[in-house]
Amino acid sequence: MGPATDELNGNVEITQPDAIEREVEEIRDNISGIVGELDRRGQKLIDWRSHLRNHAVLLSTVSAGLLLGLSLTIGLERAKRRRRRSPIEKARRLYATISRMVAHPELVAQPRPSIGRKALATAVSATVGVLAKALLQEALAPDGVGVGERG
Repeated sequence: MGPATDELNGNVEITQPDAIEREVEEIRDNISGIVGELDRRGQKLIDWRSHLRNHAVLLSTVSAGLLLGLSLTIGLERAKRRRRRSPIEKARRLYATISRMVAHPELVAQPRPSIGRKALATAVSATVGVLAKALLQEALAPDGVGVGERG
């Protein structure tokens, strides 16, 4: 019978301590290699100088793109501000304002709610609705059965 059959029958050979020690050494050597590789990879991952060296072109391209985008944003904003200050642009805005006043006099001097006020009103309305529903369910529930106790 082979070794597998012997193990199934309960006839297990007692191995020598030297064999167990060799097996432990092999496992330890294998684990040491794995730990060394993980350490090397971890060091490589946190070495930011090597990342800068290896990805210098990408880094410089992204930096140049960000600088260009920021410069364009600032330049366009300054041009827009300069244009809005011109007398002709001021006259156009005044004409548009007077046209709106003539077309819709009922809207003159009536403030419109901002986005923040609209969002706040929506949140308050939803909260009041949920509270009203809970109170009605509690009031209409049979005696001794609370809102959270029904299945």
